[in-house]
Formats: sequence, C-alpha cells, structure tokens
Amino acid sequence: MSKNNKVLNLYPIDYPFETLILRAKSNPPKLILNPDFQRRYKWDKEGNERASKFIESCLMRIPLPACYFAENEKGNHEVIDGVQRITTIKNFFNDEFRLEGLTIFKELEGKLFSELGDYKNELESTTIRCVVLRKENPKELVKEIFARLNQGAVQLSSQEIRHAIYPGSFDNLLIELGKLPFIETFGRGESGVKEKDSREQEEMILRYFAMQSNLDDYEDKLSKYLDMYISQNQILQEETINNLRNEFKNTLNKCLFVFDDNPFVNTAKDKKRQGLVYYDLLMWDFRNRELEFLTQNKNSIQEKFNELCLDTNFNKTLSGGLQSKSSILRRRILWTEKMAILNG
Repeated sequence: MSKNNKVLNLYPIDYPFETLILRAKSNPPKLILNPDFQRRYKWDKEGNERASKFIESCLMRIPLPACYFAENEKGNHEVIDGVQRITTIKNFFNDEFRLEGLTIFKELEGKLFSELGDYKNELESTTIRCVVLRKENPKELVKEIFARLNQGAVQLSSQEIRHAIYPGSFDNLLIELGKLPFIETFGRGESGVKEKDSREQEEMILRYFAMQSNLDDYEDKLSKYLDMYISQNQILQEETINNLRNEFKNTLNKCLFVFDDNPFVNTAKDKKRQGLVYYDLLMWDFRNRELEFLTQNKNSIQEKFNELCLDTNFNKTLSGGLQSKSSILRRRILWTEKMAILNG
C-alpha cells in the first residue's frame, strides 16, 4: 500500500439531528445506516432503556462522541461508526419507542418524541460532530478504520460507571482496599494468568460491605443492589471510613488465617480457583466471629467447609439464579447450620 493510501483524506462537519434524519430518510438516502461492514442496530435487544438513556444524555447536553462517515462514489455518506446513535435518533423521531428508565428528566418517562413539547425543538437542533472520509480513500482503509474504531468501543463495566458517578470517600476506600495483594490476585487460580480489569477488585470490596445486611432491600439483581448501596454511602466521615477499612482487613485476615492463606476455594473441584460465592459467604460469616473461636476450631472449620462444597443442597444454589436472594440466603443457612455444631 502506497503512502497516499495509508493517510486519511477527511473533513469534519457538525450536523443537527434534524438534518441527519432528513438525509437518512431521503430517497435514495444520502446517509446510509447499514453498509455491508456495519453492525446491526442492537440497542433495542432488551427493551429501550439504553436508547432512552442516550436521548436523555442529549437533553442534558452531554458532549457526544463523533460519528464517522465514508463518502461513496455517488457522494452519499455511509456510517462506519455511530449507527447505534443515529438509528436511535431516527427511531425516536419516528415515534417508534417511548422513553423509559430516565433518571434526570423523569417527567418525560413514557413519552414519544411527538409528545415532548418544547423539548422536540431542542433535540432537533442538537448537533453532533461527524467526520467524513472522502471517497478518494481506499475501501480497505475505510473498513480498517471501522475495525479500529470499534476495538475501542468497549462497554464500561458496572463498577467503572459507579466510579464515575459516585466519587467520594467511600469510592476512595474501595480503590485503596482493592490494591491489597490478595484482592489484586483474586481468582487467578494455579496458573496465575487471569488478570483483573474494569475495577473488578473495587467491586469485590463493595460486595463485602453491601452483603453484610440481611438483604431486605435486595431484589435479585446484584448490580442494582450495589448501585443503591454505593449511592447511599458515597460520602462518609473519616472515622467511619477508618472503621470500615479496619473491619474489612480484619475479616479478610481471619479468612486467610483459617484457610492457610488460600480461602474462598471450592475444595471439591480439581481446579483450585477462588470464587466470589465463597468470598461473599465466608466474609459475611467471619465478620462477627471472634479470632479466639476461629483459632480453636480452625481444622474443624476447614472440614465443615469441605462438607459444604460437597453438599448437594449447597451446589443447587450455584446453578440458575446464582445471585438470587433466595440462593444467597440458602447458602447462609446451610453454612450457619454447619458452624452451629462447632458452637456447641
């Protein structure tokens, strides 16, 4: 490929939503949403909440990522990045879905575009930066650009979103505790190859604190429950943060002591890898256990845990609805019953 075929020939332009939709609806369309290398629209796979959130973001005037178009031989534009956003705008302007799951513009919940009143004009005039690759660019280069653009289009994890939305003293504590050596290496197994990303360590810490209750407010969706917990504890006083830090470290150290530095492992399996189910359960139980009791019964506790891993009723809670409230509480009951024998 020559040097000229490696450098993009492009120009930027800011299009109002109204203009984009007119170009997409023209006959023949001047804006083509489904070129052969583009992904199909998928924001409606599980209802319209994601699409509604995008519309709400537009109303909030949150800066939008640029769209990328490729100019074809007829001078029309093929969308190589931005089809989900533009299709969402087009569908909403056509009254094809009602807004749902809004958190800021709650007064617009359930409304069609035609029912938005003054907000209609605001959406129609909202602009989005579009980068147009001129038709002189080789087709192979256009496809390469699409591939590279979408390599970076990795969906944020739930914890990454929480980190962005709920900054504060509690989030700082999650970051700090997530750097503990044991937490950083959690789940790698004997091979040691599993690397953590997407703030998974911090979500582990959040799980511990959120799971200490009797789960009265738990509605079978762990992510939603964690969202609620961090939102309620976003800003905490220094004394509270210190107490939480000490509590977590002490509880983790108890688990490390009893299980010889390798807790939270299903001992019934050949592959010895830590699991969050066992982490949730043991950290919940050991939090209020006295170190003296754990020391005196260390070997017996290990035996009881081995029994639990082989328990048919326990293993039933690990398949289908793993994080349902009933499964979590059932695991707690089964473990508490085994520990009760040691309590005398």
